[in-house]
Amino acid sequence: MSFLGRRAVSVDNGVVRVTVLVGGGHIAEVTLVEGGVNPLWIPPWASMEPGEYDARVHGERYGKGPEGRLLAGIMGHNLCFDIFGPPWAEEAAAGLTVHGEASVVDWQVDRVGDADLRAVAELPLAGMRVERVLRLEAGSREVRIRETVENRMGVDRAVGWTQHVTLGPPFLA
Repeated sequence: MSFLGRRAVSVDNGVVRVTVLVGGGHIAEVTLVEGGVNPLWIPPWASMEPGEYDARVHGERYGKGPEGRLLAGIMGHNLCFDIFGPPWAEEAAAGLTVHGEASVVDWQVDRVGDADLRAVAELPLAGMRVERVLRLEAGSREVRIRETVENRMGVDRAVGWTQHVTLGPPFLA
């Protein structure tokens, strides 16, 4: 399916609809079906798939530095993993973006049963695998999210793991 021109997968239980973007894994909407208001922020600029971002072509619109790819595709809830904030110059030169890889790589997003979504991302620079399961119980207004990370590096290391939720209009005016 498509959400505002982006590749997306949605699930609903008749009460709540949840949509996750493939590019970046952002939770783009958590909408009460009755009333139809999504409290999550939708950028005022045209959004694009982060994997299609090219600084030479899109840099003037979204930024030419390590923020560009993120800003091209950010929407709603953004998982900042494995860093929060801008990368060091050496990390940016290696391809790391603001808030890490999770918000810019393609996720494998699938419906599981009638009311669950499973989203998985491989983070090659971080050497990590992130998995999310978003569950909607029948008739409930609650979305339960279970998130797990697998370190594929073979050594322990510190990571930043931040849930970056942004609310926006018309929910907030």
